Amino acid sequence: MRRLIYPALCASLVALSACSTERAASNDPYAGLDEAIRVWRTDLVASPSCPAPAPEAQVEGPGAAEGCRSFSVACKVEAELTEAEQADGVEAKALSAMRWEAWDPETMEFRQTSAAAEFVRIGEDWTRTEAPPVNLSTCSPLSPT
Repeated sequence: MRRLIYPALCASLVALSACSTERAASNDPYAGLDEAIRVWRTDLVASPSCPAPAPEAQVEGPGAAEGCRSFSVACKVEAELTEAEQADGVEAKALSAMRWEAWDPETMEFRQTSAAAEFVRIGEDWTRTEAPPVNLSTCSPLSPT
């Protein structure tokens, strides 16, 4: 009898934990932010920030076709909401910075570069705007705004 109860108990606990994880994710004001950052990366690759190397450069490997490689999120921090933003329906705000290597046509090599963006969530949707340069470790602005 004990052998039959144990598997049933385990299955019940797994099902219960799945439900609580879904509920927690739906209450997370930052749900979907990672996907918004992935979209940002895709947009960066398609932008002039990632000039594809000319065929005569004979670049091979990662970034050879796209002009950028080695993307990483350097920092990501929660930003405070103003009363006006809250009145406009903003539910969450975050500042993030990303670094990568971009092809430099002048030197014919990949160079480190970075960018920062502010993400704002209204409802289920995240919007992104460019942000001034930040410290890549802390996401603190490099200059007073």
